[in-house]
Formats: sequence, structure tokens, C-alpha cells
Amino acid sequence: MVSVRLPVSETALRDAGARVLHYSAPLERAGEAAASLGSPAELDHRPGALRVSILEAEGLAARPDGSPCEPYVTVSAAELLRRRTRRTRTCVRGKDVTWGESFEFDGVSACSQIVIDVWDRPAGGGAADLLGKAVLGLEECRPGVPHTYFKHLLEGRIALRVLFDFDPLPPDEQLDGLEMKRSLQSLQAVAATGGA
Repeated sequence: MVSVRLPVSETALRDAGARVLHYSAPLERAGEAAASLGSPAELDHRPGALRVSILEAEGLAARPDGSPCEPYVTVSAAELLRRRTRRTRTCVRGKDVTWGESFEFDGVSACSQIVIDVWDRPAGGGAADLLGKAVLGLEECRPGVPHTYFKHLLEGRIALRVLFDFDPLPPDEQLDGLEMKRSLQSLQAVAATGGA
């Protein structure tokens, strides 16, 4: 492999409209690098309340031997200096599963990331197998508005709902929504069979 280095001065880069970063001094606070790169605003570090609801997953991978997986999900609120993780229950074997579980995190920075890992509980008690990962930043979420995401995994996808706000969160009505969904599915099944 041949490497060619062109002599370019810092002045020539500035004249061409490029920004030059200096790494000689540490950043004073997180978000300062984004501001120096010309982003519209600095990252928001105000603390708030976060609720992540794990709704369901579909099309999850089977085990190498062909048996269905026993999935569970870990939800992490990843901040600059800490990471808090919660875990769902393990579902019965299957490619399509419904959890309907919600997790709340208080004092979460508005520029945190939510990390969703879907795992397969091992049959023999060994290490769990990662079925997929989804990452989203809270800067994507509008405060006070619930957002529903369908994130693709290695195989299959997961549905989750995220609510972040600087004020206290309202009561969780997610389980009521899942019950309504199941009722609608039952009514549709009855209508499809002709009401019998």
C-alpha cells in the first residue's frame, strides 16, 4: 500500500473553507466539539425524565439448531459518565414476541443515547447470544411527545416507544394501549370468520 501525503498548511485549509480542530487542549464540556464543528446549537445537557416502553419484536432469528429463541431485552440510558440498564422478562420461545414493559429513568441528560439490546437466553446456561442492537439519541425526540420507533435488528425488528420530558412524566398508559390492540385483533379475527 502506497501512502501519499500532500503538504497542506492550516492556512490553506481555512482559505478553502475547512475547519481545523486542535486536539492539544481537552474539551471543557461535552457538546463543545459539536459546536466547534459548526452545528446549529450546543447539545442540551439539562436533566429530564425518560420512559422507554418495549412493545414487541417480530421475525427474530432462530437458534443454529433450528429451535426458537427465548428473547429478552436490555434497555440502557447511556450518558457521558454513567450508563443505567434495565432488563425485560424472558419471553416464551418464538420469533414474534410481545413484552409491553416500560422502564423509567430520572435525571437523564437530554443528549443521552438509548441502547436497546435483544438477547437470546441460552438453553444450557451459557452466555446469552446477541440477536440485535438499536441505538437512538434523545436529541431525536421532541420533549413531551411520545415517539414510536421500529428498529431493524440483525434479523427481525423491534417496536419501542420513547417519551422524554423536562417535566414529570404522565402515568404510563402503554399497557392499556396493548390491551386495546389485542382487543382489536380479536375483533378482526371474529369478523374474518364471519362472526362465528
